[in-house]
Amino acid sequence: MSRRQSAHKGEGTAKRRRHRLTVLSGDARVIAKVWRLQPLYVILLAAHALLWGFVDTLAVYYRTALFNAMDSDVPFWNAARWIVYIAVFYVLLFIPDFLYNLILKPILERRLSTRMRRELYEKAQRMDLACYDDPDFYNQFVWAMRESAPRAIEVLNSVERVLHNLISSAAIVGLLFTLNVWVSIIMLVGNLLGTFVIDSIGNRVWVRVSEECNPLWRREAYIDRVYTLPAYAKELRTGQMSAMMQHDLEQNTGQLLDACRRRGRAITLLYGVGWNLISQGTRYGTILIMIGELASGRMPLGGFAGAVSALWILGATMQSLSDALAELPKHALYLDKYFAFLDHENRMVSGTCPVPPFESLTFENVSFSYESVKTDEETALEERVQAYEKKQGCQDTEGQDKLRTEEVLHDVSLTLRRGEKLAIVGYNGAGKTTLIKLVMRLYDPTSGRILYNGQDIREFDLADYRAHIGAVFQDYCLFAATVAENVMGGRYDASPESEAAVRKALDSASFTERLATLEKGLDTPLTRELDENGVNLSGGEAQKIAIARVFVRPYELIIMDEPSSALDPVAEYELNHSILNAADRQDRTVIFISHRLSTTRFADRILLFADGCLRESGSHDRLMELNGLYAEMFRMQAEKYRRGEEQETA
Repeated sequence: MSRRQSAHKGEGTAKRRRHRLTVLSGDARVIAKVWRLQPLYVILLAAHALLWGFVDTLAVYYRTALFNAMDSDVPFWNAARWIVYIAVFYVLLFIPDFLYNLILKPILERRLSTRMRRELYEKAQRMDLACYDDPDFYNQFVWAMRESAPRAIEVLNSVERVLHNLISSAAIVGLLFTLNVWVSIIMLVGNLLGTFVIDSIGNRVWVRVSEECNPLWRREAYIDRVYTLPAYAKELRTGQMSAMMQHDLEQNTGQLLDACRRRGRAITLLYGVGWNLISQGTRYGTILIMIGELASGRMPLGGFAGAVSALWILGATMQSLSDALAELPKHALYLDKYFAFLDHENRMVSGTCPVPPFESLTFENVSFSYESVKTDEETALEERVQAYEKKQGCQDTEGQDKLRTEEVLHDVSLTLRRGEKLAIVGYNGAGKTTLIKLVMRLYDPTSGRILYNGQDIREFDLADYRAHIGAVFQDYCLFAATVAENVMGGRYDASPESEAAVRKALDSASFTERLATLEKGLDTPLTRELDENGVNLSGGEAQKIAIARVFVRPYELIIMDEPSSALDPVAEYELNHSILNAADRQDRTVIFISHRLSTTRFADRILLFADGCLRESGSHDRLMELNGLYAEMFRMQAEKYRRGEEQETA
């Protein structure tokens, strides 16, 4: 063997050793996590494994005693007595076993699953919003939410099997030594070789199969997503992509089959020949030895029966032990994603300062850019797609792989004062919604500062700071809950005070008339996802529910991002007028974004953004006098609405 080969082998051995240590550490961390969340589960699991570990040994002992009784002077009565003992023993044993498996264990597993989910929910609520822009991280989060609890339970089940079979194997080997030392040694060595050595080699073969097939499985999963996600539906029906995807699938399947054929021969030889020769040869060889011992009178009938029984039980327990040990690394690797999600540290660090009442908000030379990085898998496949399309002459691929690293906002400076009504306008992609996300500190600026009452917002306690701001985004959501719960959330307790607050908020959002038509009023369930009698609101009605959320709490700063986009222009005008009047009465500061410039006339000041920059600022009349981009947009919209009215009249 050359030095290079020796070094490579040593490096591989060290890598496998580190992998085992990582796996053991992961399994230990899972058990520690379960112990913290549900300690009773761990205690009962260990007790159950300990109990059944000795049951196998007692079964061998009972068989030995039973056959010895049958070989005695009064075989019937002695055997009958032992049969009664065995029956009573198993009846008493199976009662608590049924209680554990059918009642206690399912309850404890459900509680564990709920507590793990709650931990994930709390972590997700604290995550930086930027994490949702990273597809790899988002997929990891979805996987952790779906798989973590079942995998943790599988780890515990595997640990229970390891404990059970380890105790059982050790006890049976000890019992066998009292019957025949040499037979015990042969059985032990044969089972160790047949089970652990063969399985260890087999696992290495399967690891190589996995390493070879992982890229192919990832590509197959990507093709599945392309055909199942709505975002790709139009492209598949109108472009040339479907044929290429199906060709890729066929090619991928062929490569997977080739890998399975190559490794399948090794697996067949290993288990079909090696395992059978060692395990079965040892098993039947020791039986022949024991038959000789029985025939010569050196082993009693009970000892022979017990030894044969122990032989089969030992083989089964060692195989089960090997399988359980092989399962632990698989589950631990899956749970790495769960712990990676929990261990993720936010880039956005909370300050410690308490937040004073709102007086002003200032942007000082603020710039911001999103950073989205494609996964290796997506990049590789997109390169193939582009190469295919270029070959087919479908489209020009120049510049398609440019990442979103350009600035969305550039050198923005502005000041908002208490009680002011500020409108932000501009074309799509101008940076309006991004500006709002920076105000709420969902993101931090790439450069520049945002000051709250003259103090950098990064110095304030993050939760306290956000608690001073109420926002309605254009991508709002309604929940499968009642009207009142959708407005007030978990703080709604059906008390007269809560009900009055919800009704007042709904009135501020112009929902009172629609509420009067709902049979159950505030207790009306929304959506039919969980309740077939639920009510599905129209887009405009749903927006009013979302708007009511910001009026049910005493937010000092209210942000409206396209709060009434689902309404017609007249209804939107009336709703915005109602919102601003309510804000005036309650001395609240309002920022609202709208594409319909007719609604911005209510604002004290209008900011127009274009290409990420603040281009114009002033009242409606001032900007119309300026005759710039705002005036041009306003006249274009006015003409559009005028033509629409003429068509309706005609």
